[in-house]
Amino acid sequence: MCRSSTSLACLPCEASLHSERLSRASTLEAELNTLDASGTEEVIVHNWALRLADHNDAFLRVSFRRLLAESAEAPIEKRLVAYDACDEHEVKAPLGGFRKRLDARRNTKPKKSENQLWVCTPFDPNGFNFSKIKNPRERILRLQLLSGQYEILSNKFPLFPNHMLLVAQSPVAQQMTRSHLVAIVELLQACSMSAYFNSWRASASVNHFHCHLIDEFPPVTALPLSYGPFVNGQRCWQPQGFPGFCYVFEASQLALVDVVVRAMQEDNQPHNILFTPRRPLVYVFPKPQQRPPRSFELYPETVGGPELIGSFTVYNEADYSSLTPAAAEELVRINTAPLPSRLLRRFPGVDDDAVQSISSSNAFPLSRFPVRPSRSVDFVPGAIALLAA
Repeated sequence: MCRSSTSLACLPCEASLHSERLSRASTLEAELNTLDASGTEEVIVHNWALRLADHNDAFLRVSFRRLLAESAEAPIEKRLVAYDACDEHEVKAPLGGFRKRLDARRNTKPKKSENQLWVCTPFDPNGFNFSKIKNPRERILRLQLLSGQYEILSNKFPLFPNHMLLVAQSPVAQQMTRSHLVAIVELLQACSMSAYFNSWRASASVNHFHCHLIDEFPPVTALPLSYGPFVNGQRCWQPQGFPGFCYVFEASQLALVDVVVRAMQEDNQPHNILFTPRRPLVYVFPKPQQRPPRSFELYPETVGGPELIGSFTVYNEADYSSLTPAAAEELVRINTAPLPSRLLRRFPGVDDDAVQSISSSNAFPLSRFPVRPSRSVDFVPGAIALLAA
């Protein structure tokens, strides 16, 4: 067969492929520009990371405000959002480098389970989980991210501006994994929200993977970062002036964060994590194995993610008045702890306290060393490198 006839025979296929590409491009462009917060239909967004961050911010904010307005006239037990945490009824004041809030409405939230013994408690399909939500209007958005499908849900008892939940659609326990780390960073790189995670035994109340989306940079992010210790061979950062233990990592160190989380899980060490947007940083707050009795003498609530990132909420005037900057600093100090020592020891016999006392004037360059691969199966090969690029 001559080359000309072969070329002619291929033309219909090339034209068909070109048409298909145009069709896909048109569909993508439409999805990028038509996502709205009307709530009239359920949408699965496959290209969140390609959308403008301003558009994603607007969608999330308008969605939250819409649900808040819809809930305003309903009895509290039927509201999707019980109240606006930042309305005229909120009372707040600076608390040293933190802040304190007075909001009695939050006291209507159901209490956490007290029988939390293991950070890695298996998922219980018979217990409450987010697949059992009664009103589909709670579901703001479905997202197909690199590492799986997630949902953004309304949060009935908000503590922060436009406070929502990012939830795994899969029935999995409240345990941070490599895949969840990738998903959170992917989400936050395309919006202005921050996110915080409470492990089981560290203020989580539902054993189904979720983290909290909040429309602010919380107070701890205002602290300048200085060189911290080496963690598993890589230098991390620490918030200068933070009274407790906090280890800060860059998005390019997600593989290291995964190693850190696994070590805490192996040691049954509770932990809280904060993620910041756009060019994400990951703040890890390891906690002591047992809740200090002194903590409840200073503050009536469990010290978890909200408090460690800088916001203390109480429900009555007496507790609000008695909460001082000195008390907040002590609460953070006694409710955080060093990472497992095997991650911090560069040489045999190194003392954890000495490692933690590295001076902020340390002039060592920020080093990069290889980290051993995760011991679990990596279901998202290459995704961490792609997000960190």
